[in-house]
Amino acid sequence: MRIDNYKKYKFKDYPVLGILTELDFTDTSNIKIIPHEEIENQIEGNDLNLVNSFEPLLFCTDIPDLNFTENQGIDIDYLTLLDGHHRYDFIKRNNINTLLKVVIVSKEDVKVSSHLSKLKVSEEEFYNFLNDNNFKINNDSKLYLNLDDIKYSSDDVTDIYKLYDFKRKCFENGLITSFPNDINNNQKSLVTFSPINLDEFYEDGYLFPPKSTWITPRL
Repeated sequence: MRIDNYKKYKFKDYPVLGILTELDFTDTSNIKIIPHEEIENQIEGNDLNLVNSFEPLLFCTDIPDLNFTENQGIDIDYLTLLDGHHRYDFIKRNNINTLLKVVIVSKEDVKVSSHLSKLKVSEEEFYNFLNDNNFKINNDSKLYLNLDDIKYSSDDVTDIYKLYDFKRKCFENGLITSFPNDINNNQKSLVTFSPINLDEFYEDGYLFPPKSTWITPRL
C-alpha cells in the first residue's frame, strides 16, 4: 500500500513522531493488518455517525524513521494494530466503507508493557489456583506472573503464548480483571505477566487475551 496524503503527527506526552492519515479498511487486499488482542465486547450497531466519532486507530510498521518531508509517499506492506481493536472490529464487521483516521508510528518507537490486572478474589483463593496449575515461586523465570513483587512460574508454561493462555484462564474463571496502568497503583493485589515482545504479536492465528498489553506511545 502506498500512502501519499498524510501529515506529521506529534504526540503530546511522548517524544515520538508519527504520521496522521486516513484509510479505508473495506478492502485490505493490498496490505496486511495485524491485530494482537482479542476484544471483550463488540461495539453495538452500525451507525456511520458513530464511526465519525472514533478517535484515530494507532498502528506501527517497520519504517525505521518517520522524520521526513510530508507527502513524499510511503510504501507499507503491513500495519500492526496497537490501539483500537474494538473500533477496527466494528468497521470490518459492518463492512463500513469510509475513511478512518489513523496514526502510524515506527515499530522502533513502540514500547510494550504488561497491562496490569487486579485480583477479584482473595489472595488465598488465587494462590490455590496457582498451585492447582503447577505455579511455584521462581523469581528467576522469564515466563512469569508477578503478584506482590513475587514471581510465579510453571514448568508447563514453555512460551509466552502458554503464559497468556493461563491469563485468559484467569479471566474466564473470574479471578482477575484489567486495571489501567496510568492510575496510581499504590494498590495491593495487582498482577502482571511477562511483557510481550512486539515481534511476538506476529504468531499466525494467535490473539492474546484482552488487555494483555499497555503500549506507548498513546494517543
